Amino acid sequence: MKALVYKGPRKLEIEDVPKPTPKKGEILLKVKACGICGSDVHGYLGTSGRRTPPMVMGHEFSAEVVGLGEGTSGRISVGDRVAIQPCISCWECEKCKEGYNNVCPTRNFLGVFDCNGAMQEYICVPEKLAYKLPDSMSYSIGALIEAVAVAYSGVKKAGDLTGKNVVIVGGGPIGLLVLKVVKTKNPKKVIVSDLSDSRLDIAKKMGADVTINPGKEDFIEKVRSSFDGNLADVSFEAVGIGATVSQALAALKPQGISVWIGNNVKNIEIDMQRVVTQEIKIFGSYIYTHEEFGETIDFINEHNMELSDIISKEISLEEAPQMFEELTVNTDKYLKCIIKF
Repeated sequence: MKALVYKGPRKLEIEDVPKPTPKKGEILLKVKACGICGSDVHGYLGTSGRRTPPMVMGHEFSAEVVGLGEGTSGRISVGDRVAIQPCISCWECEKCKEGYNNVCPTRNFLGVFDCNGAMQEYICVPEKLAYKLPDSMSYSIGALIEAVAVAYSGVKKAGDLTGKNVVIVGGGPIGLLVLKVVKTKNPKKVIVSDLSDSRLDIAKKMGADVTINPGKEDFIEKVRSSFDGNLADVSFEAVGIGATVSQALAALKPQGISVWIGNNVKNIEIDMQRVVTQEIKIFGSYIYTHEEFGETIDFINEHNMELSDIISKEISLEEAPQMFEELTVNTDKYLKCIIKF
């Protein structure tokens, strides 16, 4: 079978590799669609330290079940169309038992570090990770569920958004998906901030009431003028660097809530005195729980969420190496690219 193997910074090769055989409790999948995540591009460049060559990337994917290992429960059958929750946890530690497998101390992640992911024709995964796709959902949309789940979990942490003023810092795929989820929560007004005018144009089309390019206009002044002289009740940070975290904090009124989803640089400076003296509540939001992944599928269905506008391009596996290089150069041109099999 064919696999896209990461060999090191800026080195991807399509290789023939053995087709896997499912072990006890595993299912064999024929991959149908796999998204290229921004973290995959960082891994391709060798800047993240989270892709250990040689390995196969790809954690956002949907597939058809084509085989079952011994000891599967019967919940999943051959022929099922599924999306895969890619966080492999121990399911036995304190946090896993509490339902927070996303912070399991021994967790692994398909397509991260040296754990092979889905940029290959077939993959075996534990049956527990598979969620059935609704009949009406395409494989390409199924490959977006992982990214939507990141947004869904982050928005969930902010609580009731009814009548609230919201700022989203970052207009990339996750920020725009946060926008889509927030708009279902009856907010008063939503601002999206980004340095890319093309991303802001997309945000407007997706329902942003106001957009800000902080490279061209005063961020706080625009927030206040948009919210009738007030600051935001809630902010979401979807970039993960110091400047955008500072904006997400500065945008908040006293006792506001900031949810940090961006996971980029390790250390940043923040205005600690403002956080303390104005009782700002900060929530870190790391991916999603196993249950939230399933909730996300129901959420997409219930709200008839339009997701095709997140997909910029669909490509073949053979086109993927060139696409990765393109994504390092024209970052504003694409939101989500999907590898189709």
